[in-house]
Amino acid sequence: MQRVVQNKSVESEAYKKQLHIWLGVGSAGGAISMVSLATSLPDPSSTLVFLQLSLWSFLVGVVGAGASLLFLSLRADALGEHYAAAHNRDQLNTAVKVIPVVISSPQRLADDANQERNIMIEKSQKEHNQAERAWKFSRWYKGAWVISLSVSAAAFIFGFAWPLTQISFFETSLYCHENAKCTQEPVNADFSGAQQEQ
Repeated sequence: MQRVVQNKSVESEAYKKQLHIWLGVGSAGGAISMVSLATSLPDPSSTLVFLQLSLWSFLVGVVGAGASLLFLSLRADALGEHYAAAHNRDQLNTAVKVIPVVISSPQRLADDANQERNIMIEKSQKEHNQAERAWKFSRWYKGAWVISLSVSAAAFIFGFAWPLTQISFFETSLYCHENAKCTQEPVNADFSGAQQEQ
């Protein structure tokens, strides 16, 4: 069972790594494709102005993917620190249980006899505090990872969806004349006038 759990954990980490790479490379590729498209049109400047929201969105996608990798790495470090401290705490607690408590009068004699045991208890408490602190950091890093990954995914989708929405539903053209509004003119706008002149 332990091997199955370990294999699934490794598989999950591999999928996460692929997702980060896919979002980062996808956002960078999206920005490059938009710039290439703009430079291939007759008016690259106005096209870049039209696509600037997509370019900013892809930049956010790349930064978000990088940040999510950073937070995932920090979470792994925090979890490693947590498990190490928890292991040390359990080892110290086991050793403390083996040592009997000495009760004597005067109290000074008992304190001297229990000195080693008390030191181990203090170390155990320190390890416990360190384990709890590392666990809290790991939870915070996980939340930051989820947020940054979600932002990266949303930015990647918006980077492609925004120009497609403008072109598909608002009859917007990628090519503008003299910084005018990028709106497509109807194909037969002057056709009736031409017929009347004939």
